[in-house]
Amino acid sequence: MAKRGPVAVTICSAAFTKLGQAQAAALGDPGLPIAVIPHPFGLRTRDEVRQLAAKCVDEIVALASKAKPA
Repeated sequence: MAKRGPVAVTICSAAFTKLGQAQAAALGDPGLPIAVIPHPFGLRTRDEVRQLAAKCVDEIVALASKAKPA
């Protein structure tokens, strides 16, 4: 992946996914990969955030490996 150049994956809570997709399209990148995490995020403990990150890492890696270079 490093040979292709940097890639971007947006991480967005479920409540804001449609907004994130609309913003990406408005900024000219409708195919921007977005990894979705459960909402709300801000009320979670550090341990809950770590568990959530562990569950999401596979999706983020998969999206990053398919993303076009920036």
